[in-house]
Amino acid sequence: MNATATATAQRIATVAAVTTLAPATTPNLWAPATAGIDLTVVVPFYNCGPVVARTIRDIAATLTAAGVGFEIIAVNDGSTDGSQHHVYGIPGVRLIDNRTNAGKGNALHQGFAAAQGAWVGFIDADGDIAPHHLATYLMLARGGDHAAVYADKRHAGSVSGASKLRKLISIVYSTLVALLFLLKVKDTQTGCKIIRRDALAQLLPHLREQRFAFDLEFFVAAKAAGIGNMHAAPVALNTGANGSTVTTNTIVRTLRDTVTIHRRHLSGHYRQAAV
Repeated sequence: MNATATATAQRIATVAAVTTLAPATTPNLWAPATAGIDLTVVVPFYNCGPVVARTIRDIAATLTAAGVGFEIIAVNDGSTDGSQHHVYGIPGVRLIDNRTNAGKGNALHQGFAAAQGAWVGFIDADGDIAPHHLATYLMLARGGDHAAVYADKRHAGSVSGASKLRKLISIVYSTLVALLFLLKVKDTQTGCKIIRRDALAQLLPHLREQRFAFDLEFFVAAKAAGIGNMHAAPVALNTGANGSTVTTNTIVRTLRDTVTIHRRHLSGHYRQAAV
């Protein structure tokens, strides 16, 4: 067997191939959680390089030490730098390897649809948020019977290394969101959240956003569906340690998508998620 064939065989042996799932199907979420899997962690990534492997290994070590039964689903959002190759061979990780960049929201839709855990969470792959937050948020979610626990960088207990400009952009955006949707959520966008399986199964078929506005849409849909008890938790952000995929184009696109969500909201689309 030549080197290319050997490499291919190793990839097949170590990476579970997962086909792209349409958002409305969510087959696993409608089924009971798999016994022994307390938490599914979805890790969407795009051009992170070796950082994604370090993040995944840190997640596994942290949850193992906390005694949490877990699975990790890494979703490659069409990386062009070979980031996915750093995931190959990490024991127990399921990889969804997209060849086309379609956005963070699309990656989350795919990961959520394949989730087996009683709780489903996600964390950014860039290492800006330490994985110990996942264990802490899971304990908070269980203890308070919360539908979701989410990172809130505006929480009094939070610490952020973000630049003044980035903080200003965040404040302006959260103010816009508050005015448009009357949400009580101060920070919709920070990339670490834990969601109860049944709540996510109820909402996911009605979520349409494929990029960074996915987080906002989740909260808007939850409010419209009458899902409350969303708990804001402090977070330590080491922003910029490994670069950022947030650009001027990203900000403009997110603002445009926010307007689209508002139109859906006014049309009553998200009320369809109410049971």
